[in-house]
Amino acid sequence: MAGYEVRAVTFHAGTLSASGQELESSLEELAERVLEAVDSASSATGLRPTYVRVALPGVRLEDASRVAKVAERLGSDVLLNAGAWPASADLEKLVDLPRSGAYLSILLVERTWEEARRASAFIHSLSSSDPALATKVAINVTGEAHFITPYYPLASAVPGRDIVTAALTYPSYLAEAYSREGLQGLRKAIVEAGSRAWAIVEEVSRLTGFEAGGVDLSVSPWMEDSSLGLAELVSGVRMPRPGFALGVRAINEAISAASAKIKTVGFNELMLPLAEDSKLKARASEGDVTARYLAMLSGVCVAGPLRRGVQAVHAGAERQRREGHRHHKGEGQGVRQEQDAAGHTLQGSPPRRG
Repeated sequence: MAGYEVRAVTFHAGTLSASGQELESSLEELAERVLEAVDSASSATGLRPTYVRVALPGVRLEDASRVAKVAERLGSDVLLNAGAWPASADLEKLVDLPRSGAYLSILLVERTWEEARRASAFIHSLSSSDPALATKVAINVTGEAHFITPYYPLASAVPGRDIVTAALTYPSYLAEAYSREGLQGLRKAIVEAGSRAWAIVEEVSRLTGFEAGGVDLSVSPWMEDSSLGLAELVSGVRMPRPGFALGVRAINEAISAASAKIKTVGFNELMLPLAEDSKLKARASEGDVTARYLAMLSGVCVAGPLRRGVQAVHAGAERQRREGHRHHKGEGQGVRQEQDAAGHTLQGSPPRRG
């Protein structure tokens, strides 16, 4: 037993240019191909991802219902993300996507109040029939329509490129390493788990021809496997007491150090989603943690009621803004990024936080 899980392997399918009925058959063929590749890679590496995902760069509005049909047929075997649409689009034509189990994101191109209201109205309309549907939609304020991360619902694909990425679930594994060897043990454990996730990425890349994009080393919880538990252990204090944010910083710095040894992609920082962390839920029910406090933390990590909603995107955008400012000023180590000619970010890790 490794003590951690590969949370997801995500295939960012940027060359699937078919439309109409051909789109449905192409998606189903791709799903079959990636499942076979994941099965083979799992046998070779000894790690099987919890989720297999396929993200698209976005399809024509008239084809959204076709993606929804495929998502419904695939069920949980392969989770589809239809990509990003501008807030100015006719969003009501997209309602079949979340209802079928597919994911999507809404891009605030100009970041205006009008765009925000349109996105909000769409999400409220969805959640009025089923609150869970709101978890399948992200609001993207990063300025990047094709954001590469294994995490849903923000994941997209770069048109013309096929990329594969992976994410981990490993808070308890990291907590054990920290208890044994402190920060040095924490860094070593991140590298060990990240290296094995990277091995899966490389193997499925070899089998499918998808480019090996990287691993998102973010510390993301799942119920009892608590990110908050790790952060409280490292900080030495109970959230939200003074000093807790110092523990968050120490974890993010350990991830940053590990990122120098593994090709990374996405957020690469501590995540504190209330709905997915049992210990964080307990803190909130006890009245110790408020939405205001989580909003304050979003400047240093991915924090909020849900990782899958606007809080996650806001945190990523805030991080990018700060990194860009520091890079311009020549302060800190900046962010290591790989970009294609169109400026799509494929790789990055957060700087040390002051």
